[in-house]
Amino acid sequence: MKGSSRSWLTSKLIYSRQEPRLCKTCLTAARRRFTSTTTVKSDPPPPPPSAGFARLTNRALLSVHGRDATHFLQGLTTSNIRPPSSSPSQPGYYSGFLNAQGRVLYDVFIYPGKNPTQTQGSPEDPSYLIDVDKAQANALWTHLKRFKLRAKLNIRTIDPEEGTVWATWNDDDTSTSTTSPDLKLEPPSIDCPDPRAPGMGRRIITFKNQPALQTLAAESSTSAYDLRRILRGVPQGHDEIISGDALPQESNMDHMSAVDFRKGCYVGQELTIRTHHTGVVRKRILPVQMYQGERPPEELKYDPYTSMEIPRTPYNIARLSTRGRSAGKWLKGVGNVGLALCRLEIMTDVKVTEEGGQWSPEHEFKINWTSEGSEQGTHQRELKVKAFVPEWHRNRVGVRDMHRQQEG
Repeated sequence: MKGSSRSWLTSKLIYSRQEPRLCKTCLTAARRRFTSTTTVKSDPPPPPPSAGFARLTNRALLSVHGRDATHFLQGLTTSNIRPPSSSPSQPGYYSGFLNAQGRVLYDVFIYPGKNPTQTQGSPEDPSYLIDVDKAQANALWTHLKRFKLRAKLNIRTIDPEEGTVWATWNDDDTSTSTTSPDLKLEPPSIDCPDPRAPGMGRRIITFKNQPALQTLAAESSTSAYDLRRILRGVPQGHDEIISGDALPQESNMDHMSAVDFRKGCYVGQELTIRTHHTGVVRKRILPVQMYQGERPPEELKYDPYTSMEIPRTPYNIARLSTRGRSAGKWLKGVGNVGLALCRLEIMTDVKVTEEGGQWSPEHEFKINWTSEGSEQGTHQRELKVKAFVPEWHRNRVGVRDMHRQQEG
Protein backbone atom coordinates (compact mmCIF):
# COMPACT_ATOMS: atom_id res chain seq x y z
CA MET A 1 0.00 0.00 0.00
CA LYS A 2 2.78 2.36 0.95
CA GLY A 3 4.58 1.60 -2.29
CA SER A 4 1.54 2.33 -4.38
CA SER A 5 0.94 5.59 -2.48
CA ARG A 6 4.55 6.62 -3.00
CA SER A 7 4.24 5.81 -6.71
CA TRP A 8 1.08 7.88 -6.97
CA LEU A 9 2.68 10.81 -5.13
CA THR A 10 5.80 10.68 -7.31
CA SER A 11 3.74 10.73 -10.47
CA LYS A 12 1.84 13.79 -9.20
CA LEU A 13 5.08 15.61 -8.39
CA ILE A 14 6.51 14.87 -11.82
CA TYR A 15 3.29 16.03 -13.48
CA SER A 16 3.27 19.25 -11.45
CA ARG A 17 6.72 20.19 -12.81
CA GLN A 18 5.58 19.95 -16.40
CA GLU A 19 4.54 23.01 -18.38
CA PRO A 20 0.80 23.63 -18.15
CA ARG A 21 -1.09 22.54 -21.23
CA LEU A 22 -4.18 24.09 -22.77
CA CYS A 23 -6.33 22.63 -25.46
CA LYS A 24 -6.49 24.52 -28.76
CA THR A 25 -9.95 25.95 -28.03
CA CYS A 26 -8.93 27.34 -24.63
CA LEU A 27 -5.69 28.76 -26.02
CA THR A 28 -7.52 30.58 -28.81
CA ALA A 29 -10.01 32.03 -26.32
CA ALA A 30 -7.19 33.23 -24.09
CA ARG A 31 -5.47 34.96 -26.97
CA ARG A 32 -8.67 36.73 -27.96
CA ARG A 33 -9.12 37.93 -24.40
CA PHE A 34 -5.75 39.62 -24.24
CA THR A 35 -5.30 40.83 -27.82
CA SER A 36 -6.72 44.06 -29.21
CA THR A 37 -9.33 44.13 -31.92
CA THR A 38 -8.29 43.81 -35.56
CA THR A 39 -10.90 46.41 -36.44
CA VAL A 40 -10.54 50.17 -36.30
CA LYS A 41 -13.53 51.96 -34.79
CA SER A 42 -12.70 55.51 -33.78
CA ASP A 43 -13.87 59.00 -34.56
CA PRO A 44 -12.57 59.85 -38.05
CA PRO A 45 -10.66 63.13 -38.35
CA PRO A 46 -12.34 66.09 -40.04
CA PRO A 47 -11.56 66.69 -43.72
CA PRO A 48 -8.08 68.18 -44.12
CA PRO A 49 -7.99 71.92 -44.83
CA SER A 50 -7.03 73.21 -48.26
CA ALA A 51 -4.02 74.94 -46.69
CA GLY A 52 -2.15 73.94 -43.57
CA PHE A 53 0.91 72.44 -41.98
CA ALA A 54 1.53 69.48 -39.70
CA ARG A 55 4.33 68.22 -37.49
CA LEU A 56 4.99 64.66 -38.69
CA THR A 57 5.50 62.89 -35.37
CA ASN A 58 5.62 59.51 -37.14
CA ARG A 59 8.89 60.38 -38.92
CA ALA A 60 12.51 60.20 -37.73
CA LEU A 61 15.83 61.55 -39.01
CA LEU A 62 19.18 59.84 -39.56
CA SER A 63 22.44 61.59 -40.40
CA VAL A 64 25.07 60.28 -42.83
CA HIS A 65 28.19 62.44 -42.87
CA GLY A 66 31.68 61.84 -44.20
CA ARG A 67 34.00 61.78 -47.17
CA ASP A 68 32.39 58.68 -48.70
CA ALA A 69 28.76 59.58 -47.87
CA THR A 70 27.69 60.41 -51.44
CA HIS A 71 29.22 57.29 -53.00
CA PHE A 72 27.82 55.17 -50.16
CA LEU A 73 24.21 56.32 -50.55
CA GLN A 74 24.42 56.32 -54.35
CA GLY A 75 24.99 52.56 -54.27
CA LEU A 76 22.09 51.86 -51.91
CA THR A 77 19.24 54.12 -53.04
CA THR A 78 16.93 54.17 -56.06
CA SER A 79 17.29 57.90 -56.76
CA ASN A 80 20.30 59.65 -58.22
CA ILE A 81 21.72 61.77 -55.43
CA ARG A 82 24.77 62.53 -57.58
CA PRO A 83 23.17 64.11 -60.68
CA PRO A 84 25.22 65.50 -63.60
CA SER A 85 26.93 68.83 -62.95
CA SER A 86 24.73 70.40 -65.62
CA SER A 87 21.59 69.63 -63.59
CA PRO A 88 20.43 72.12 -60.96
CA SER A 89 20.95 71.06 -57.36
CA GLN A 90 17.91 69.90 -55.43
CA PRO A 91 17.09 70.49 -51.75
CA GLY A 92 15.94 66.89 -51.39
CA TYR A 93 14.99 63.62 -53.07
CA TYR A 94 12.26 61.06 -52.55
CA SER A 95 13.97 57.66 -52.69
CA GLY A 96 14.01 54.08 -51.46
CA PHE A 97 16.28 51.36 -50.13
CA LEU A 98 15.79 47.90 -51.67
CA ASN A 99 16.95 44.43 -50.76
CA ALA A 100 18.90 42.23 -53.18
CA GLN A 101 15.64 40.82 -54.59
CA GLY A 102 14.43 44.30 -55.54
CA ARG A 103 11.83 44.57 -52.76
CA VAL A 104 11.36 47.85 -50.92
CA LEU A 105 12.81 47.98 -47.43
CA TYR A 106 12.40 51.69 -46.64
CA ASP A 107 10.90 54.65 -48.50
CA VAL A 108 12.66 57.86 -47.50
CA PHE A 109 13.40 61.49 -48.24
CA ILE A 110 17.09 62.39 -48.52
CA TYR A 111 18.27 65.96 -47.94
CA PRO A 112 21.85 66.83 -49.01
CA GLY A 113 23.85 69.67 -47.52
CA LYS A 114 25.31 70.89 -44.27
CA ASN A 115 23.08 70.89 -41.20
CA PRO A 116 23.44 71.41 -37.43
CA THR A 117 23.34 67.68 -36.70
CA GLN A 118 26.93 67.24 -37.94
CA THR A 119 28.98 66.49 -34.82
CA GLN A 120 31.92 64.53 -36.23
CA GLY A 121 34.27 64.72 -39.19
CA SER A 122 35.23 67.62 -41.38
CA PRO A 123 32.57 70.28 -42.05
CA GLU A 124 33.65 70.18 -45.70
CA ASP A 125 32.67 66.52 -46.12
CA PRO A 126 29.31 65.62 -47.76
CA SER A 127 26.41 65.39 -45.35
CA TYR A 128 22.87 63.99 -45.73
CA LEU A 129 19.74 63.74 -43.61
CA ILE A 130 17.42 60.78 -44.17
CA ASP A 131 13.72 61.21 -43.32
CA VAL A 132 12.20 57.77 -42.60
CA ASP A 133 9.21 56.13 -40.92
CA LYS A 134 9.84 56.39 -37.17
CA ALA A 135 9.05 52.70 -36.65
CA GLN A 136 11.81 51.79 -39.12
CA ALA A 137 14.55 54.18 -37.98
CA ASN A 138 16.53 51.61 -35.97
CA ALA A 139 16.21 49.00 -38.72
CA LEU A 140 17.48 51.49 -41.32
CA TRP A 141 20.42 52.39 -39.07
CA THR A 142 21.30 48.68 -38.86
CA HIS A 143 20.91 48.33 -42.64
CA LEU A 144 23.30 51.21 -43.29
CA LYS A 145 25.84 49.88 -40.77
CA ARG A 146 25.77 46.53 -42.54
CA PHE A 147 27.02 48.10 -45.78
CA LYS A 148 29.39 50.65 -44.26
CA LEU A 149 32.42 48.36 -44.07
CA ARG A 150 35.47 50.64 -44.44
CA ALA A 151 33.65 53.65 -45.86
CA LYS A 152 34.76 56.94 -44.32
CA LEU A 153 31.51 58.21 -42.84
CA ASN A 154 29.45 58.47 -39.66
CA ILE A 155 25.87 57.25 -39.27
CA ARG A 156 23.68 58.26 -36.36
CA THR A 157 20.05 58.61 -35.38
CA ILE A 158 18.95 62.19 -34.74
CA ASP A 159 17.18 62.89 -31.45
CA PRO A 160 13.65 64.29 -31.99
CA GLU A 161 14.70 67.46 -30.17
CA GLU A 162 17.51 68.05 -32.68
CA GLY A 163 15.38 67.97 -35.82
CA THR A 164 11.67 68.05 -36.66
CA VAL A 165 9.91 67.01 -39.88
CA TRP A 166 6.97 69.10 -41.09
CA ALA A 167 4.63 69.01 -44.07
CA THR A 168 2.97 72.09 -45.54
CA TRP A 169 0.44 72.48 -48.34
CA ASN A 170 -1.71 75.08 -50.05
CA ASP A 171 -4.10 74.02 -52.78
CA ASP A 172 -4.48 77.63 -53.94
CA ASP A 173 -0.74 78.04 -54.59
CA THR A 174 -0.08 77.17 -58.25
CA SER A 175 3.42 78.65 -58.42
CA THR A 176 6.40 76.51 -59.43
CA SER A 177 8.84 78.30 -57.14
CA THR A 178 11.43 76.21 -55.32
CA THR A 179 10.47 77.95 -52.08
CA SER A 180 7.08 78.63 -50.55
CA PRO A 181 5.98 82.27 -50.18
CA ASP A 182 3.72 81.30 -47.27
CA LEU A 183 6.62 80.14 -45.10
CA LYS A 184 8.90 82.17 -42.92
CA LEU A 185 11.99 80.03 -42.49
CA GLU A 186 15.32 80.89 -41.00
CA PRO A 187 18.60 79.14 -41.86
CA PRO A 188 19.56 76.36 -41.59
CA SER A 189 16.00 75.06 -42.15
CA ILE A 190 15.43 72.76 -45.13
CA ASP A 191 12.58 73.48 -47.57
CA CYS A 192 11.95 70.71 -50.11
CA PRO A 193 9.07 70.28 -52.61
CA ASP A 194 7.28 66.95 -52.21
CA PRO A 195 7.43 65.44 -55.72
CA ARG A 196 5.28 62.40 -55.09
CA ALA A 197 1.96 63.75 -56.37
CA PRO A 198 0.30 67.08 -57.22
CA GLY A 199 -0.89 68.89 -54.12
CA MET A 200 1.46 67.15 -51.70
CA GLY A 201 3.07 70.48 -50.81
CA ARG A 202 6.49 70.64 -49.19
CA ARG A 203 8.66 68.91 -46.59
CA ILE A 204 10.30 71.17 -44.02
CA ILE A 205 13.08 70.31 -41.56
CA THR A 206 13.68 72.62 -38.60
CA PHE A 207 16.45 72.23 -36.05
CA LYS A 208 17.00 72.73 -32.35
CA ASN A 209 16.93 76.29 -30.99
CA GLN A 210 15.09 77.54 -34.06
CA PRO A 211 11.79 79.42 -33.70
CA ALA A 212 8.58 77.50 -34.33
CA LEU A 213 7.45 77.08 -37.92
CA GLN A 214 5.57 80.16 -39.04
CA THR A 215 3.07 80.04 -41.87
CA LEU A 216 -0.09 81.81 -42.92
CA ALA A 217 -2.09 78.58 -42.58
CA ALA A 218 -3.34 76.84 -39.44
CA GLU A 219 -1.62 73.84 -37.91
CA SER A 220 -3.19 70.43 -38.56
CA SER A 221 -2.62 67.00 -37.07
CA THR A 222 -0.54 64.15 -38.46
CA SER A 223 -3.77 62.19 -39.01
CA ALA A 224 -5.18 65.03 -41.14
CA TYR A 225 -2.02 64.99 -43.25
CA ASP A 226 -2.21 61.19 -43.62
CA LEU A 227 -5.83 61.46 -44.74
CA ARG A 228 -4.86 64.04 -47.34
CA ARG A 229 -2.09 61.74 -48.54
CA ILE A 230 -4.39 58.71 -48.76
CA LEU A 231 -6.96 60.62 -50.81
CA ARG A 232 -4.21 61.35 -53.34
CA GLY A 233 -3.14 57.72 -53.49
CA VAL A 234 0.30 58.29 -51.97
CA PRO A 235 1.54 55.37 -49.81
CA GLN A 236 4.15 55.91 -47.12
CA GLY A 237 5.87 53.87 -44.45
CA HIS A 238 5.97 50.19 -43.58
CA ASP A 239 2.20 49.88 -43.03
CA GLU A 240 1.48 50.72 -46.65
CA ILE A 241 4.71 49.92 -48.47
CA ILE A 242 5.24 46.58 -46.75
CA SER A 243 8.93 46.18 -46.00
CA GLY A 244 10.62 43.29 -47.77
CA ASP A 245 7.50 42.47 -49.80
CA ALA A 246 6.48 45.51 -51.87
CA LEU A 247 7.98 46.24 -55.28
CA PRO A 248 8.89 49.84 -56.22
CA GLN A 249 6.57 49.97 -59.24
CA GLU A 250 3.66 48.36 -57.38
CA SER A 251 4.14 51.01 -54.68
CA ASN A 252 4.07 53.80 -57.31
CA MET A 253 7.63 54.82 -56.46
CA ASP A 254 8.39 55.10 -60.18
CA HIS A 255 5.44 57.52 -60.55
CA MET A 256 6.52 59.44 -57.44
CA SER A 257 10.03 60.35 -58.67
CA ALA A 258 11.80 57.87 -56.39
CA VAL A 259 13.51 55.78 -59.10
CA ASP A 260 16.12 57.00 -61.56
CA PHE A 261 16.31 54.40 -64.35
CA ARG A 262 19.46 55.92 -65.85
CA LYS A 263 21.74 55.87 -62.80
CA GLY A 264 24.41 53.25 -62.18
CA CYS A 265 24.24 50.12 -60.10
CA TYR A 266 22.56 49.96 -56.70
CA VAL A 267 21.24 47.18 -54.50
CA GLY A 268 18.06 45.70 -56.04
CA GLN A 269 18.50 47.40 -59.41
CA GLU A 270 18.25 44.32 -61.65
CA LEU A 271 14.60 43.44 -61.07
CA THR A 272 13.58 47.12 -60.98
CA ILE A 273 15.14 47.84 -64.37
CA ARG A 274 13.78 44.64 -65.92
CA THR A 275 10.25 45.47 -64.79
CA HIS A 276 10.62 49.00 -66.17
CA HIS A 277 11.68 47.82 -69.62
CA THR A 278 9.00 45.15 -69.90
CA GLY A 279 6.41 47.76 -68.95
CA VAL A 280 4.15 45.21 -67.26
CA VAL A 281 3.05 46.27 -63.76
CA ARG A 282 -0.09 44.33 -62.96
CA LYS A 283 -0.68 45.69 -59.45
CA ARG A 284 -0.46 49.17 -57.96
CA ILE A 285 -1.42 50.85 -54.72
CA LEU A 286 -4.56 52.93 -55.29
CA PRO A 287 -6.97 54.91 -53.12
CA VAL A 288 -10.15 52.99 -52.36
CA GLN A 289 -13.48 53.76 -50.76
CA MET A 290 -15.39 51.40 -48.51
CA TYR A 291 -19.17 51.37 -48.84
CA GLN A 292 -22.33 49.49 -47.94
CA GLY A 293 -25.45 49.16 -49.99
CA GLU A 294 -26.24 48.39 -53.61
CA ARG A 295 -24.76 51.36 -55.45
CA PRO A 296 -20.96 51.87 -55.55
CA PRO A 297 -19.64 55.43 -55.24
CA GLU A 298 -18.99 57.30 -58.49
CA GLU A 299 -16.14 59.38 -57.08
CA LEU A 300 -13.73 59.10 -54.18
CA LYS A 301 -15.27 60.99 -51.27
CA TYR A 302 -14.28 61.02 -47.62
CA ASP A 303 -17.08 60.87 -45.05
CA PRO A 304 -16.00 62.28 -41.66
CA TYR A 305 -19.25 61.09 -40.06
CA THR A 306 -19.02 57.45 -41.02
CA SER A 307 -19.53 54.76 -38.40
CA MET A 308 -17.82 52.06 -40.47
CA GLU A 309 -15.41 49.66 -38.84
CA ILE A 310 -12.44 48.92 -41.06
CA PRO A 311 -9.64 46.36 -40.71
CA ARG A 312 -6.31 47.68 -39.49
CA THR A 313 -4.23 44.85 -40.93
CA PRO A 314 -3.90 43.70 -44.57
CA TYR A 315 -6.73 41.53 -45.93
CA ASN A 316 -7.39 40.11 -49.37
CA ILE A 317 -9.95 41.77 -51.63
CA ALA A 318 -12.26 39.35 -53.45
CA ARG A 319 -14.98 39.57 -56.06
CA LEU A 320 -18.40 40.06 -54.56
CA SER A 321 -20.37 37.38 -56.40
CA THR A 322 -17.85 35.10 -58.08
CA ARG A 323 -14.83 33.15 -56.96
CA GLY A 324 -11.38 33.49 -58.39
CA ARG A 325 -7.93 34.81 -57.65
CA SER A 326 -7.55 37.65 -55.21
CA ALA A 327 -8.34 41.03 -56.75
CA GLY A 328 -6.03 42.90 -54.41
CA LYS A 329 -5.04 43.53 -50.81
CA TRP A 330 -6.38 46.09 -48.37
CA LEU A 331 -3.50 47.90 -46.65
CA LYS A 332 -4.60 50.75 -44.39
CA GLY A 333 -7.30 53.37 -44.08
CA VAL A 334 -9.16 55.98 -42.09
CA GLY A 335 -12.91 56.49 -41.97
CA ASN A 336 -14.37 55.18 -45.22
CA VAL A 337 -11.23 55.57 -47.39
CA GLY A 338 -7.89 53.83 -47.56
CA LEU A 339 -5.14 52.39 -49.72
CA ALA A 340 -5.09 48.97 -51.35
CA LEU A 341 -2.77 47.04 -53.64
CA CYS A 342 -5.08 46.45 -56.62
CA ARG A 343 -4.85 44.20 -59.67
CA LEU A 344 -5.33 46.86 -62.32
CA GLU A 345 -7.05 44.77 -65.00
CA ILE A 346 -9.50 43.34 -62.48
CA MET A 347 -10.40 46.31 -60.27
CA THR A 348 -9.91 49.21 -62.73
CA ASP A 349 -10.21 50.12 -66.40
CA VAL A 350 -6.42 50.38 -66.78
CA LYS A 351 -5.06 48.06 -69.47
CA VAL A 352 -1.71 46.50 -68.65
CA THR A 353 -1.56 44.31 -71.76
CA GLU A 354 -2.99 44.69 -75.24
CA GLU A 355 -5.56 41.98 -74.56
CA GLY A 356 -7.00 43.93 -71.63
CA GLY A 357 -8.38 42.45 -68.48
CA GLN A 358 -11.55 41.24 -66.83
CA TRP A 359 -12.78 44.59 -65.50
CA SER A 360 -16.38 45.61 -65.93
CA PRO A 361 -18.20 48.59 -64.37
CA GLU A 362 -20.79 46.15 -62.99
CA HIS A 363 -18.21 44.21 -60.98
CA GLU A 364 -18.05 44.79 -57.24
CA PHE A 365 -15.45 43.75 -54.69
CA LYS A 366 -15.42 43.05 -50.98
CA ILE A 367 -13.27 42.50 -47.93
CA ASN A 368 -14.16 39.79 -45.41
CA TRP A 369 -12.43 39.67 -42.06
CA THR A 370 -12.94 38.55 -38.50
CA SER A 371 -12.93 41.18 -35.76
CA GLU A 372 -11.85 40.06 -32.31
CA GLY A 373 -12.98 41.74 -29.11
CA SER A 374 -12.52 40.97 -25.44
CA GLU A 375 -16.23 41.29 -24.64
CA GLN A 376 -18.20 40.68 -27.80
CA GLY A 377 -16.11 37.78 -29.04
CA THR A 378 -15.50 37.34 -32.76
CA HIS A 379 -17.62 38.74 -35.57
CA GLN A 380 -17.51 38.13 -39.29
CA ARG A 381 -17.43 41.45 -41.10
CA GLU A 382 -17.82 42.43 -44.73
CA LEU A 383 -17.48 45.72 -46.59
CA LYS A 384 -17.56 46.53 -50.27
CA VAL A 385 -14.61 48.37 -51.73
CA LYS A 386 -14.07 50.35 -54.92
CA ALA A 387 -10.70 51.45 -56.33
CA PHE A 388 -10.06 54.80 -57.99
CA VAL A 389 -7.20 55.67 -60.33
CA PRO A 390 -5.94 59.23 -59.65
CA GLU A 391 -5.55 61.45 -62.68
CA TRP A 392 -1.87 62.00 -61.91
CA HIS A 393 -1.38 58.23 -62.22
CA ARG A 394 -2.74 58.21 -65.74
CA ASN A 395 -0.69 61.26 -66.71
CA ARG A 396 2.57 59.82 -65.44
CA VAL A 397 1.93 56.49 -67.13
CA GLY A 398 1.79 58.38 -70.43
CA VAL A 399 5.05 60.22 -69.68
CA ARG A 400 6.73 56.95 -68.66
CA ASP A 401 5.68 55.22 -71.88
CA MET A 402 7.01 58.13 -73.92
CA HIS A 403 10.38 57.97 -72.17
CA ARG A 404 10.57 54.21 -72.66
CA GLN A 405 10.01 54.63 -76.41
CA GLN A 406 12.78 57.24 -76.54
CA GLU A 407 15.15 54.94 -74.67
CA GLY A 408 14.27 52.08 -77.00
